[in-house]
Order: sequence, then structure tokens, then C-alpha cells
Amino acid sequence: MTRIFIVLLVALYSQAVLAETHVIKAFLADPVEVVDEQGKLQREIARKDTPKQPIAVLQLNKALDLVQVELAGQKIWLDVGDLRIEPPLNVMELPCQQMPQSLASDTHNKSTLGYGAGCSQ
Repeated sequence: MTRIFIVLLVALYSQAVLAETHVIKAFLADPVEVVDEQGKLQREIARKDTPKQPIAVLQLNKALDLVQVELAGQKIWLDVGDLRIEPPLNVMELPCQQMPQSLASDTHNKSTLGYGAGCSQ
């Protein structure tokens, strides 16, 4: 019985440790918009007045692309488009097989398509 309890306790603890926590690494916009939980603009903060150290994200609203953080003792909502968040919130996986291939007959497109390190094409 004790072994089962210890295994369950370790499993519960490891889930809490492995839970993904997001951190704001940088503010990209100037000024940064402070919004309410519905996404309506409340005020703006100059980028020079934002903290330079990473800030922990308290809550995510993926439907509206908002994050809640604590700045100067106040809980505020920010638009994720104004921020660099680690680990990234919206990551899209593209399978290499479905990526478009350029052909020799593609003379109108003068650009280069890079597949990234995950694709060996």
C-alpha cells in the first residue's frame, strides 16, 4: 500500500514540475497595449517603462490571444502580438511531404523557399 502511495505521489509531483510555464522574454511593440479580459484597450505603456527581466504569465486566453501578467502589483492583460513568449504559444508543424516544391519551370518566382533543419529536401 505504501509503495502505491509513493508511486502516485511521485507521478502527481512530476506532472506539476513538467507543467509548461510561459514567460514573457521581451516586449516588441512600442507602446504596449494594456487590455481588459475581453481585449478592449484600457491604456498604453511605453516600452521603455516595461520590465527588462522575464515576467511569468499567470493566465492564457487562447481564444482572444491574451495573457495575464502582474506589473507593478497589478494584474493586467496583454496582447500576445506585442510580446515574445517562451515557449511559443502558437507553433505550427508542417510535414515536409506536403510542402510545395519549386520546379525548373517556375521562372516567375525569384524567391527561395527554405524548409528548415527538420526537412532534408
